[in-house]
Amino acid sequence: KNPIEQTKLRESLSQISPENWATSEHLHRVLKEGMRLNPVALSIRETGRDILTSKNELIPKGSLCVMHQLMLFRDPNVFSDPNVFAPSRWEEPTREMMSSFHPFSLGKQNCVGQSLARAEVYGIVARVCSEFELSVGEEGIVDHTLTRKAVGARLRARKVCRELGLDGATRNT
Repeated sequence: KNPIEQTKLRESLSQISPENWATSEHLHRVLKEGMRLNPVALSIRETGRDILTSKNELIPKGSLCVMHQLMLFRDPNVFSDPNVFAPSRWEEPTREMMSSFHPFSLGKQNCVGQSLARAEVYGIVARVCSEFELSVGEEGIVDHTLTRKAVGARLRARKVCRELGLDGATRNT
């Protein structure tokens, strides 16, 4: 859906060796923005104490609270143009953006697999985007059961030719 951003990512990855792709700031911004628009899970927590809301409503200790991160990650008070894919928003994020964005949750109940998930997604996305130009064949239907996903979506992939430059870096053509 974002061929210009895809090209920017491919070009930035071509400037560094594959073993250093995970250090790419551009890759970090693209993945952060992707996780912001399509969070991986719901946040389900048990309150550890009584909580009084801003409307003076009591949430008793031990209550289960469910919040879909999509609501927080697309809050227009925090993210300008919240439904737009804009990795550049992470070049100089505000304090509110940073404190609102925790795709793997926080604290002792955070995702135990987040280190592995990050390592895999950085490696896979970098490899696929460096070697293929992707386009959407079918949009699919958005399903919000547990996670947000496009059911029936189809991508098209076109192999991108890569050549080795005089400096040893790969170039996409």
